[in-house]
Amino acid sequence: MSQFDDYFWRPTTAPTAWRHDDVWFNDAAIGWAVNSNGKIIHTKDGGANWVEQLHLQGTWLRCIGFANDDVGWMGSVTAEDRLYYTRDGGVRWQQVLEADLPAGAPAKICGLSVVDENVVYASGTNEPQDDSALLKTMDGGLIWSVIDLNGHATLLVDNLFINENEGWVVGGKDVVEDPNRPPRREDVKPVVLYTGDGGVSWTNQTAAVLDQFPHGEWGWKIYRLNEQTMFIALESFSAGAILRTDDGGENWRRLEINDQQGNVDLEAIGFVDENTGWVGGWGPRIDGRPSGLSSATVDGGRNWADFQDVGQYLNRFRFLGDPPVVGYASGTSIYKFSDEPLPPIKAEGIAQTVADSSGSKSAKFNLNIPSETNELNIRAFDQFGAKIGTVLYEEGPSPGSRLVEWDFTDINGEQFDPGPYILRVTMDDDSSSFLVTRTKDSSENSER
Repeated sequence: MSQFDDYFWRPTTAPTAWRHDDVWFNDAAIGWAVNSNGKIIHTKDGGANWVEQLHLQGTWLRCIGFANDDVGWMGSVTAEDRLYYTRDGGVRWQQVLEADLPAGAPAKICGLSVVDENVVYASGTNEPQDDSALLKTMDGGLIWSVIDLNGHATLLVDNLFINENEGWVVGGKDVVEDPNRPPRREDVKPVVLYTGDGGVSWTNQTAAVLDQFPHGEWGWKIYRLNEQTMFIALESFSAGAILRTDDGGENWRRLEINDQQGNVDLEAIGFVDENTGWVGGWGPRIDGRPSGLSSATVDGGRNWADFQDVGQYLNRFRFLGDPPVVGYASGTSIYKFSDEPLPPIKAEGIAQTVADSSGSKSAKFNLNIPSETNELNIRAFDQFGAKIGTVLYEEGPSPGSRLVEWDFTDINGEQFDPGPYILRVTMDDDSSSFLVTRTKDSSENSER
């Protein structure tokens, strides 16, 4: 028998959003999350109830971390709002101004390590056209320095620092390096960059196994089980795999996801012991649409099985305790891993119903516009949170139910490429979000 035989995954009562990109808990009860509605939400009772702390209408919030119940940081992939902090548990969030950041700071913050009240590392970006760099503060954000990692990586996502000096940054590097074109995502291979001196020097711990990786694969999220064992989710549009080390990072090996559903495009990874773990992300495309499927292993990653109880469209796992006594995962909801039941789910936010538009050249969806709404704004973001354009903007929209048909152009008539898009609907001071997908032959919607 396993100590987790009586544990189950289930959604908490987190407010309705298409995706929660990150979740952080200081203990089993006190936690925060960021979601695709542009909101920071907070719970004091282990997810039974949540409150909104911050709403940034046009910003894609990516990561969040706390040093204690008061001091925390939030990073976004919207350049003008890339970094925020709080000193009072999120009652007030303050922006780190552009003027306070050094030249060469990453344009987007994809990963955060809050080591303590003074030491914070922030990594970015996931976009190959951006510079790869690491932000660092040793005095709680009064002074920031930047560590240029362009020579080591083409794109950077997550980072994990276990103290002020020792840590890892994961991403990918364009191994083709054609001087006649900019770096391309389809030519990157994973990098796991290690430093033991606070970023003065770096070692790529995957250099010796470079031939194991296909082109177009990169590191997304890193999870540390203990001093020796760590895992990294490898993202690829066409493959599913993870990295595992059992010697503290000296050697890594690639393990393929071999479940029946053929899971790919992975982002989240988490393990409760050396054998039991889960991965998830965008999942394989079904009829051209992302599926958000998840997978589980009970033998340390050698074999995998389809497993949807852990949630969909996952991006982060957090476990607390040694051994863990509770766990959380961020995806379509904030999911909880425990042996205690939760109260019934309370759906909150702007109600929206996605209509069937299979085989058409447009996406159709219903909006319920409250009376006396002053402003309606629908923004489109791509898979990685980049703001692509404004789909619809109205002042004083007519109230009531409305069927909206979108032809995958912005308000300026620019056509969007095939792919998944997250639409964020903002009505005055509230937002909700859902996923639509434009296929090569038609435009379709997936469920929220």
